[in-house]
Amino acid sequence: MKSLAKLSAVILPLAMLTACANTAEMEALKASVESAQSTADSALVAARNAQSTADTAQRTATDAELAAMNAQKAADEAQSTVEECCAKIDRMFEKAMSK
Repeated sequence: MKSLAKLSAVILPLAMLTACANTAEMEALKASVESAQSTADSALVAARNAQSTADTAQRTATDAELAAMNAQKAADEAQSTVEECCAKIDRMFEKAMSK
């Protein structure tokens, strides 16, 4: 009986130390996981912001391309009008010179 009491006296503190160590390790692990989760959340927010910025840039580029195409069309129409006008003036000049 005495040896069982002595053995219990030795085992009980060791079991308590092990339980405390496991609790401390669990708390440290929990803090590490929470930190990793926080970092992942921050990265997700940054990625969403980057995607939003990229989408805005894409819309701006598309709008700029459309504006450039409209400007080119207007310039082409103006050039055509100028060429028609020049041809008309040339015909009028030739007609005046032939008289």
